[in-house]
Amino acid sequence: MKTRLPKHLFYIKYQLIIYIIILALFPNNSHGQCTSCTSTLSGTSIITGHDKTIGDGEVFCINTSGDLRRGLHIKEGGIVCNNGTISADFIEIFEGAILINNGTIDTENIMFRGGEFTNNGIINAESIWMEKGNFDNYNIANLDVITIQIMDTESYLNNEGIINCETTQSHTTDTNYSYNIYNSGEFHLSAKLANSSVVTFENSGNISIGDAIYNTSIDPSLNINFQNNSKAIFINTGQMEVLGHFTNYGNFYTDCMIPIGGDFRSHGNLTGPLQNSCGGFKVMGHSQVTGLIATDNSYIDICDAGNPIGGLDQNYTVAMGTNTTFCSCTNECLETEVFEDFVGTNNYSLYPNPLSESSVLKFYNPVESFHTLVIYDLYGRVAKTQEGVFGDQITINKEGLNRGIYFFKIASTYNIKAAGKLMVN
Repeated sequence: MKTRLPKHLFYIKYQLIIYIIILALFPNNSHGQCTSCTSTLSGTSIITGHDKTIGDGEVFCINTSGDLRRGLHIKEGGIVCNNGTISADFIEIFEGAILINNGTIDTENIMFRGGEFTNNGIINAESIWMEKGNFDNYNIANLDVITIQIMDTESYLNNEGIINCETTQSHTTDTNYSYNIYNSGEFHLSAKLANSSVVTFENSGNISIGDAIYNTSIDPSLNINFQNNSKAIFINTGQMEVLGHFTNYGNFYTDCMIPIGGDFRSHGNLTGPLQNSCGGFKVMGHSQVTGLIATDNSYIDICDAGNPIGGLDQNYTVAMGTNTTFCSCTNECLETEVFEDFVGTNNYSLYPNPLSESSVLKFYNPVESFHTLVIYDLYGRVAKTQEGVFGDQITINKEGLNRGIYFFKIASTYNIKAAGKLMVN
């Protein structure tokens, strides 16, 4: 049985692992768009007061040695492929434009007005403002604030990598719009996650929301760290914890027990699994419910640490299902520590990575001893195993692996020859 790390140490260790692992970051759906460059940057581009504009039919490629140090506008029909560095003050992406980042982006602001933005590298930005378009994150994005100003019905944010953020918030002026957020990776927020009324948020990965005070000008007790607004939908089938205050006005589903470090209030609808399991909330602060609980006959448990036998501090529930319990469910949303063996073992090559159909893993095996390949998902579950690996390379096929992030190790009886991160398209 493996020893679990304290959660804050786990995050630090996890980040170190990701930075150590050497990835070949050219997914097939983006790589083809980076092969027909109409212009290329191999050095440093600095022209004070003159922004770089990429228009219709242009494919601007930044090589690994390139560094763009001026504002970047990507207009409709324009494509930017960054394999180097974009260290501009701002980046503006218009509807119909494409930005593919395989390198590093260091900028203050990203104005995302539409189009497609794919991150396979590293983003460091103070803020990203999203109106329309699709943002796919497959690696690491460090962002102070994500603001989603919803202006259509077909856009989404998809995270299959790691997002470190202070605040993520969404707004809309038209209730006919809709927006989807999918997280199957790691989503860490130090202050707040707020969903607008037209957002559907699906978490099948890991979400942690900290207890930082996001507005120091008001009473700390009024700072809500998680807020699911009226008509918003939040579906949790992964790992989740809220270290601060939790408020739900919309529809919230969870198939496991979510730790709440602060106060818990629900004025909307709470549901859980219909059978064979239970979901709910383990509350360390004050609890209050004025909405619906498990009226669909699902299994929801609310465990208030302030009540010796469970229950709620204040219960004005409109309706409560017969399968509602208090401090009976032990199915908590906890992370599984499976990454101890993955540090310092990057003496291998894996190409292509991400994998679309198959990839070839080459590793050091001079005596041609037998090894076993094991592939894990983000929760530590074994997704695939291949024994009797002989020689110094093996082909990994996509069969049996869904799209997402995995970790692998190939080891003999005595030691680990290679371990790292595998991404599947």
